[in-house]
Amino acid sequence: MLLTEKTGTLSGKDGVHAENGTTPHIFGFHAATRVTQTRFHIHMDLCMGCHACEVACAEQNGLPVDALWRRVGEVEAGTYPDTRSYFLSSGCNHCLDAPCLKGCPVEAYQVNERGVVIHLSDICIGCQYCTWNCPYGVPVYQEDRRIVSKCDLCTHRLDEGRDPACVQACPAGAIQIETVPLREVWENYRETGAGPAMPSPEISVPSTKITLPPGMEIEDFKRVDRHFVRPEASHPSLIWMTVLTQLGLGGVATVLLVDLLRTFWGLPLAEGQTLGLLAPFLIGVACLSLGASVLHLGRPAYVHRALRNWRTSWLSREVLGLGLFAGIASLYAAFLLVAEGVGLLPAEALGGELVRIALGGATVLSGAAGVYSSSMIYRVPARPAWNTAKTTADFFLAALILGPAAFALAVGLAAGWGRESSPYLPGCARAAALFAGLALLAKTALHAAGVRQWGKSQVFELEACAQLYREHFSLVRGVKNLLILLALACLWPIICGATAPGQGAYNAAAAAALAALTAGALLQRHLFFVAVVPWNIPGNFLMAAHQAAGKGQGGPC
Repeated sequence: MLLTEKTGTLSGKDGVHAENGTTPHIFGFHAATRVTQTRFHIHMDLCMGCHACEVACAEQNGLPVDALWRRVGEVEAGTYPDTRSYFLSSGCNHCLDAPCLKGCPVEAYQVNERGVVIHLSDICIGCQYCTWNCPYGVPVYQEDRRIVSKCDLCTHRLDEGRDPACVQACPAGAIQIETVPLREVWENYRETGAGPAMPSPEISVPSTKITLPPGMEIEDFKRVDRHFVRPEASHPSLIWMTVLTQLGLGGVATVLLVDLLRTFWGLPLAEGQTLGLLAPFLIGVACLSLGASVLHLGRPAYVHRALRNWRTSWLSREVLGLGLFAGIASLYAAFLLVAEGVGLLPAEALGGELVRIALGGATVLSGAAGVYSSSMIYRVPARPAWNTAKTTADFFLAALILGPAAFALAVGLAAGWGRESSPYLPGCARAAALFAGLALLAKTALHAAGVRQWGKSQVFELEACAQLYREHFSLVRGVKNLLILLALACLWPIICGATAPGQGAYNAAAAAALAALTAGALLQRHLFFVAVVPWNIPGNFLMAAHQAAGKGQGGPC
């Protein structure tokens, strides 16, 4: 931190600052009327690892057995045989730049006058996005209530002049509550908020102060649960939604490109069903997948609230972008269906070429915005393996693989039905198959390079991701690689022109290629969700071993 002598402005995280050295300007901070912060102060040298704070917190808040708002982690220091264990009690850090607050699409988080980050359960829709955003894994999803919940620093007890339940229950006095100048937290969070084997305080500016044992440094500690890494949840509805919306975007983009090239070269309008039926089918699939994605929510009836926080939440932006895509794409699909698919009206009666191209362009732009927003949902600092441009590239490459492959199949089916008389479409189909194959090779190479990079990383979370891919999911990876080879083998005769659209060999190859590519994309997206290791606080050795071995959710990495 730097306090400039002339202006008295406190320079801070990512260029944000505090006027007169008091309140930093961070969206959602709401500090205009206060100059103090109430926080936890954890003394690691006093913590015995008795877990009394966990029990007291759970009892105070009526939590089910699988939901903990406070957890006691274990770390070790020294070299065998001179080793020693230390414990760290962790709860919500009531961060000044809280990712949970910024990411929540329904604005279910607020900051009160003490600086405590409060979760509003009546607003929450159970999307669980905050559980991805928080680098400490603090918010927990409660199956019984179908919403997220978290520590509120026992605000009701503070209002009554009492300590939080965890503070009162600690027999060693290892947890304290302090009210300190806000300026003090803002100036010192890099040092006071840093804990052993914990995420960088730069991510969220935690208010919690952690006092290490005397004579110890952060680098002296290792987490005891580092050998036990288990897969994350697979989120099937999100797998289908992301892959099928990308299929829809890629297919519509291919249709639009063919239309643009035809218009540019002055070729006649396609007289058949390739474009007229392909676009409505793809858009219908994409819209169905969007509808099914609400099953991921704990409270799907309140999905309309997800547009509230479009200013800072990528989830809100995804809902907006893909919602526009679905609406505009439906108009585009209706145009193509009426003008070509069933031939009810000529294109001129619906507005002509200009309207057709405009609808197609708007569909692709809104779909691209939605897919980009969708990729940014996962690019959160709390999950290092997701937080790269590779995630965005992966989402768009999936569209560029699946869409052209679907177009090549549609050309073959239309020709086989005897409903196509456009000489340029077979050439377009070959080009589409070539493009799909090249995009598949690029995506495969990108992913392989990413896994190799993770394996060489000194960051525990990235190295653990690579080991999950290579060891725990070796069978899934093997199946996915076979599907890639099958898809390339099926695309090859189409690319070479060894068979023509409408012939049985062409249609079989195109159908097999699309099926293999779609199945491979679904498997890859499954791996994307399950083989990620998020930032988190240190865990307990015995609990980690039980979860990894006893529950069958992964093993030693």
